[in-house]
Amino acid sequence: MSYDFKEELIAEEIKKRNAKKVLLQFPEGLKIFSTQIVQKLQTMLPYVDFIISSDPNWGACDIAEDEAKNLNMDLIVHFGHTPYTWYYPKFPTLFIPVESNLEITEAQIDEVINLAEKYEAKSIGLTATIQHAKLLPKLAEKIGKDFEVKIGKPSSAFMLDGQILGCDYKAATDVEADVYINVSGGVFHALGVGLSTNKPLIKIDPYTQKVEDLTRDVYKIIKIRYAKILEAIDKKNWGLIQGAMVGQNRPLMVKYFEKKLKEKGYNTFVFLNRVLTKDTLRNLSPSIEVFLVTSCPRLPIDDLYDFDRPVLTPGEAKMIISNSFDKYIFPW
Repeated sequence: MSYDFKEELIAEEIKKRNAKKVLLQFPEGLKIFSTQIVQKLQTMLPYVDFIISSDPNWGACDIAEDEAKNLNMDLIVHFGHTPYTWYYPKFPTLFIPVESNLEITEAQIDEVINLAEKYEAKSIGLTATIQHAKLLPKLAEKIGKDFEVKIGKPSSAFMLDGQILGCDYKAATDVEADVYINVSGGVFHALGVGLSTNKPLIKIDPYTQKVEDLTRDVYKIIKIRYAKILEAIDKKNWGLIQGAMVGQNRPLMVKYFEKKLKEKGYNTFVFLNRVLTKDTLRNLSPSIEVFLVTSCPRLPIDDLYDFDRPVLTPGEAKMIISNSFDKYIFPW
């Protein structure tokens, strides 16, 4: 395993809390390690009952509090995330960030420098997911001879400098740079950095040891999103999706959009939802012409972008309300 699951720390915390029934919650990419973790913990804590949650998990906004209460658990151990910026579970929860042990290669650093020079960049903003955020100071030192390197402050004290979430890019927008670099696996988090900064984006992947320039991918997405926004402007009936999960339930945001949209002459209807899919939207009233998702801003971008009606993020709805389209707003 190329990750640090901190099994000894978990065992000590379980002992300290005198927990006898523990629910383990993993995001999708880490579920494959779940049984190995249980086996290690059981050797240290043979008297503890461990249950693995197999439900999908999208982040620290999605803590299995209800499941833990229903099963009379004593503790949730949540892997792969730091606490969420706008919600902390009331049920006893231990967050294990699961940092990666992988490093950035010299070849990757050289390629990053070459790509950044093509944009004639003088300054570079560094970001990463929690798995790789500890690599940023070393990366900054390596490329600092060629560029002014900036690492932004995140929105939460629980997060490391430069750390971003799938819906929180404060560490990216906290600094102004010519080019942004994101260290992460896949493209999910990296694309969010590009959408939130509207600047050239380079991604370093420690797993594949590849470097990718995602700037064109980001601009392509932004063009698609502008088309959705323009399509939505003339529609009258809006469906506001309110998240049913505690960490994604934003009633004040829903009320704000209800008020502002009605002031502009739109009709609004609020729908409570836990798992939003295309089939869910199709089963709602066909009179709804636009959907606004307040639960998770990544759903319209990643999962619902090709729905037959516009599905917007809060940032996109704000652009319509303010009648300001010069700068794309993502996510909120």
